[in-house]
Amino acid sequence: MRLSGSIVRAGLVAPAALLFAVMLMWPLFNILLRSLNLKGRASIADGIYWGHYVALAQDTLLRQVVLHSLMLAVVATAVTALLAFPTAYIISRLSRSLSSLMMVAVLMPFWVSIIVRLFAFTTILGTQGIINSGLGLIGIGPLPLLYNTFATITGMVAYLLPYLILILVSAMRSIDVSLLTAARTMGAPEHRVFLDIYFPQIRPALLSGMLLVFVLALGFFLTPAILGGPYNLTIPIFIQQQIQIFQWGKAAAMGIVLLAVSVLGYLISLRIAGSGILSPSERGTRGAAADEPLRATPVTLLCWAALALVMIILISPLLVVMPTAFTETTQIRFPPVGFTGKWFAEVLTSEMWIGAFLKSIRVALATGVLAGLMGLGLARAASRMESRMLQAVIQAAAIAPLIVPVILLAIGIFDIQGRLGLIGTDVGLILAHTLLCVPLTFLIFANALAFVDLSIEQASWTMGAGHIRTFWRIVVPGMMPSVIGSFLISFVTSWDEAVIAMFQTELDKTLPVTIYSLLKSGITPAVSAVATIITAPVLIGAIFFGLRALRKPSLQTS
Repeated sequence: MRLSGSIVRAGLVAPAALLFAVMLMWPLFNILLRSLNLKGRASIADGIYWGHYVALAQDTLLRQVVLHSLMLAVVATAVTALLAFPTAYIISRLSRSLSSLMMVAVLMPFWVSIIVRLFAFTTILGTQGIINSGLGLIGIGPLPLLYNTFATITGMVAYLLPYLILILVSAMRSIDVSLLTAARTMGAPEHRVFLDIYFPQIRPALLSGMLLVFVLALGFFLTPAILGGPYNLTIPIFIQQQIQIFQWGKAAAMGIVLLAVSVLGYLISLRIAGSGILSPSERGTRGAAADEPLRATPVTLLCWAALALVMIILISPLLVVMPTAFTETTQIRFPPVGFTGKWFAEVLTSEMWIGAFLKSIRVALATGVLAGLMGLGLARAASRMESRMLQAVIQAAAIAPLIVPVILLAIGIFDIQGRLGLIGTDVGLILAHTLLCVPLTFLIFANALAFVDLSIEQASWTMGAGHIRTFWRIVVPGMMPSVIGSFLISFVTSWDEAVIAMFQTELDKTLPVTIYSLLKSGITPAVSAVATIITAPVLIGAIFFGLRALRKPSLQTS
């Protein structure tokens, strides 16, 4: 007996729909109710109270928090754009092998925990850090580079750069170079070619990318919390502080406003750039990299300088923590004093570190499997929907968790899981992390399924194989790289996540939450040892893929 297509599609969507209903819609609805209740309760039985929203505009402290958050987001977005545009331009103009090598370096921070990168910036910017130690050699300093606005913006820019570079490189590679050549042959000066032909083709990607970066920056929690110090109070930090003292009303109202800004930002981004911002263009064969030599001009030299600065910002945090793991002192300083492996021994024999590591592994493995299955089910259902409207509904619902600020997800899920008795359990954290990862796996599988040859499936059906068996025996093995990629991205996302885990875990903390707790209470070189253990495999992998990218052209020509 064969099931009808509608029943199969409903079965594919059902697990993700249930997860989204319990872990996304219910928490957000509860937060909305709390924002409309005088005492911050999840109820409007006593009437709707707008006072929490009015306070956002009238209360001096709340207004300062909002304005300061906006200032940080605007400055971080501007600096990110100023660095990302010339960097992406150079990368798009390089040969395929060098371009691939640069992209490996740009994307390398994605695979290293954000907590580790922020910890590295405390080592770089601290009073006894690399910069101040270097300035001390020439009689300058120490300068106040840490626990202030400068440190916060530096950390935000370092996090945001890969996102915008990836968007811009994709757009720049899709430019039709023949238009530029035609303009030059007709005598147009270089600056007119750029302003009248090149930039208009890049502008939609730049504007939408900057808007996405701004929305991400507005929702930052860990970066200002670790690098900003007590005077860099942002919206997410304020929300967390209010929840800690059970002031749900103000926190919920500010969270709803933050959500509204995020949704508006994403809608405008999609309006400007279209759906291509969610699935970057593959029209790279028309890009400038393979067609035009990169001329040496003052502007080009500035672009190269921007590329060098970006590489320093992105890669140096991955390298500086390693030497400090071998210091003999109990405090982290640069350069390290002496050489010892005792901090690694402490980490490898500590119940706290081993327990945190094992919990993170358990949660990440389960998240990788669950998110992959749910994302695959949603993508398959969407690809087989005859109604374009139903397709759009599934796509919009699938990426919804990406739009919600993580601090809002954290407090909302904390509220619901407290009612369900899941706080502090692996199951509760796995469900929360799966919610975060399903949009990523959905996008991967939706792109992969778009290239599946339907005639292969039809041939299998005519041979008597059922739809489900054909899918698992033929379609899924044919897109195994996407299956592996979705698992790895989900695993790394769960492994790296700290904000939701901070609300979900109690004594049994994950590795990022354990590191965060020590960063707030007191850092020892044991943290450097953990960071080294986490970072070393990423660096080795980056070197491997970088060498492979350089060797590929030579192998092809031979």
